[in-house]
Order: sequence, then C-alpha cells, then structure tokens
Amino acid sequence: MRRSFAVPLAGLLLALVAAPAIAQPPPTTPVPGPRDPNQPPASAPNGPQPLGHAVGDAGTGLSVVRLGPQGVPTTTILPGYGEQLPQQSVTEFGLGLASAQVNTEAFLTTERVVTQASPFGFAVAGRAPQTPGTLVQTAIPDNPQPLSGGLPIPETPLGRLKALNGSVQARWDEKLGPCVSPLATARTSLAGLEVLSALPAEVPLPAKTSLISVPDTFEAHSQVRLVDVPGGKNKAVESTSTMRAVSVELAGGIRIDVVSPPTLTATATGDEATSKINYTAPVLKVSQNGKDLGTLDAAHPALDIPLLLDLVVVKLQIAGLTEKKSAFSGNGFSGFQLGATARMLDVQLLPTDKLKLPALPAALAQISLGEQIVRAAAPQGGVVCGTAQPPAPEQPGGQAAPPKKAPPLAYTNAAYQSIPLFWTGTGLLLAGVVIFAALPVRRQKND
Repeated sequence: MRRSFAVPLAGLLLALVAAPAIAQPPPTTPVPGPRDPNQPPASAPNGPQPLGHAVGDAGTGLSVVRLGPQGVPTTTILPGYGEQLPQQSVTEFGLGLASAQVNTEAFLTTERVVTQASPFGFAVAGRAPQTPGTLVQTAIPDNPQPLSGGLPIPETPLGRLKALNGSVQARWDEKLGPCVSPLATARTSLAGLEVLSALPAEVPLPAKTSLISVPDTFEAHSQVRLVDVPGGKNKAVESTSTMRAVSVELAGGIRIDVVSPPTLTATATGDEATSKINYTAPVLKVSQNGKDLGTLDAAHPALDIPLLLDLVVVKLQIAGLTEKKSAFSGNGFSGFQLGATARMLDVQLLPTDKLKLPALPAALAQISLGEQIVRAAAPQGGVVCGTAQPPAPEQPGGQAAPPKKAPPLAYTNAAYQSIPLFWTGTGLLLAGVVIFAALPVRRQKND
C-alpha cells in the first residue's frame, strides 16, 4: 500500500520539477560603468532631488506549492540580507500573487517603485520571471490612478482559479520622492480556488478530486508605505501583507473556517530599538464531516488528521513565523533592516515521519495557503521628506583664463585665401596668350 501511494505522487512531483526548470530567466543587465574611472557617471541629477532613502517590499500569495524546500540561498534587494534569511525551494509554483517593492536607490528610475499582480508564477533556484497576464505598474513617472482588471486563468494540474482579479498602483512624487500616499500597493482576489486537482487515482482521497478548495472569496494584499515615527519628524518604512478568507475545504470532508485572518508587518525606523515586526496569527476552526476537531491558533499551531488508518495523514500547521533583523551600511545609506515570513496554513499530505526511512522529505506534497513575506530598511534617523538642490560643479581657484580665440571659419567668398592666387595665375596666363598672339609668324620654306 505504501508503494502504491508513493510511486504516482513521486512521478507527479518529478514532472512538475522538470517543466519549470527549462524556463530559466535570463541574467539581468549589469549596471554600466565608465571606461575612465575619473569621468562622471552615466547619469547625473538634474534639478531638485528628493532627500528620502527607503527600501521595502511585501509579497503575498494565495497558494504556493513547494518542491525541494530550503534548497537554494535567498536573494533580496537589501544588501547582505539574503544570507540571513532561510533558503528558498528548488522549485516553487504560486497562484494569485501580489507584490509591492520600493527601492529609492535603484539605478533605473522606472524601478524605484514596482507593483505586480500575477495570476500565477514560478521560481527556479530563487529566480522568478514575470509571467504572462501580469498587471504591472512602475514609477517614475507617477501613477495617480491604480491599474485594475481581470487576470487570465491558468490551466495547470497544480491548481485552478475562478474569477481572478488584480489591482496595482505605483506612486512617486517629483519633489518628495517616496513621501506620497499610497506609495506601492498590489492586490489579487478570486472567488474560487482548487489546489492539486489532478491527483492520481491511486491516492485515496474520499469525497473530493482536489486536495484543497476555497469556495469563497480569497484575497491577498501587499503594500509598502511611509508612516510617522512617534516622537520624530521623519518617516519609517512599513511593509504589510494581509490575507482575507472565509473558509477552506480539504479532501476527506475537512473544513477550515477562518475566524481571524493573518496580518504581517515590518516597520523600519532606522533604529533597532524602535524597528519591529508585528504579526497577528490566524485563528482557524477545524471540523470534519460536521464534527469539531479543534482550533488552530498561536497557542495550538499544528493538528494531524488521519484520512486512512495511520498512513494517509493531513498535517495542518499555521504561522511558521521567521524573522531577521540587522544593521547595514551600503546601498547609498546606512541604517537598520528587518524582515519576516509567515504562512496562514500549511497542508502536508502523507507525512513521512512514520515511515522511518532515511533521506525522505517531510511530506510527499506540501501546499501553503496565505504565503506572506515583508522586508523594510530605513536610514539612521528615519526617512527625510524634503528636497535638495544638486551640488554645483566646483570652479578652479584664481582668475578665469581668457577665452581662447576661435580659429577663423573657412572662407566661402572672394575673401577666401586661395582665390587671390587663382586670379593671379589666371592673369598671367592671359598675358602670355596676348604676347604669343602679337609675335610675327614665321613660315617654313618648302624644299
């Protein structure tokens, strides 16, 4: 029985790993540097420039399927911060993704604020290309109005979506930079979701053909903004990820009612003492065929539900909160940075801890609902909302040298220097012709 369960699922997982691995994204274009190290950069400030420095991003996924978790290092826009975060999966596939990013130090002005709402996405070794059908808004320039619309429904054995919509907005003030509200926000919402809807027939999941289904509205919201620092005149960077759900249904007649959805926030003030991570853990009520099985909350984060004897088990787990904090120096400014990840609900099918076999993954299938990640960084003293003139170029000491006399332009009339020579030669030639014509002509005698 164990082999009959493991072989079909293992084949499915291998097929899912092989398909995205072919679509590796191309490497990003490096920042060009000058040939001469003493020459000015490729671009220089022109006119008044914002004083604010801020880096932050928030990402929320309605559903994420992971293969080979913690297999590759994490990369991030924050300097030196990826080494402190948990490693990413070898391959990930997400449905209903919303991300908001702010980076005032970006080389390209169009990358200072980037917001995206995607119907689906995948990442291989931590690299995630933009998928078709994604709503994107970038700043500069400013976008006073959000971009909204329906997202295409992907056809995949990993999941099915219904009535998926997205909304994105990226703002930027020409004088104050990131000091504008709203700054970066992205949202995805759907009316129905099914995950692992094409499981092999050998897997005994009674009453349903999909492992997880969300029959009601499911919404993901990500935003980055600047907020007031209590007792200070400057701003803090706040990255927030929120979820909204009503209920979740699992195979085997399991129902999960969302009493309280999760909220994850990272606030960076530039100072370790006042920077913080706020997490409101979800509260979920679990029942099976109308029978109450318990409540998942911060005090009771895990619950095992057997579906068939002790071999087929669904493991439910919430939170999984991981947070990191550290000071940094670089990327144009120094200050304090922090970040965190959390999940509303982890569902593990067929946990392998009871098999007592070495070198096995934690489960044959693992799906996360409500994936959340937030990161924020602020300079020491907070984000300054103001404008400064770029420094004027320095003048050399002493009196300015007199301007050099410009060389004369080429003549194009009678004053051209070669024209007098031409007429002199012409006159001499005419004089020679006249003299030659005036001389008597001598005829030769015939012999």
